[in-house]
Amino acid sequence: MPNFNIRIALTKIKGAKVMDIEGKHSTRKCVVIPIDSELGVVQDSYEAKIDGMPTTKFLDDVQLNLTAFEFREPRYGQTHGVKVSFSRKVMEKMTEEELRAMPFVGNLKPWAVHQDDDLPAGNESSGDDW
Repeated sequence: MPNFNIRIALTKIKGAKVMDIEGKHSTRKCVVIPIDSELGVVQDSYEAKIDGMPTTKFLDDVQLNLTAFEFREPRYGQTHGVKVSFSRKVMEKMTEEELRAMPFVGNLKPWAVHQDDDLPAGNESSGDDW
């Protein structure tokens, strides 16, 4: 399976905004993504049943669920488009137009690591020091 470069445009996620957030020592520009499990944009809880009664338990972490769709024909080397995924319950409430209007928020582009004959074995560095 090939490796992929993944590019996500966070501001294309519905409701996402760039905001200044003030901390103790400085103010920083941040991308703020609303946590709205009803829309299925970001999962912040899961629904389960305890003794037959529905309940919602909040998670310690927040997950952004994405789906990659393969393009029929690659464009600019990009083989897949990435969209935000959501629950079946939410999807069934949406119209066909709303489903098609969901924007691609990113793309996938395969890449390969080439062994440089001049480098010693085990050192695949491109020379960029982080």
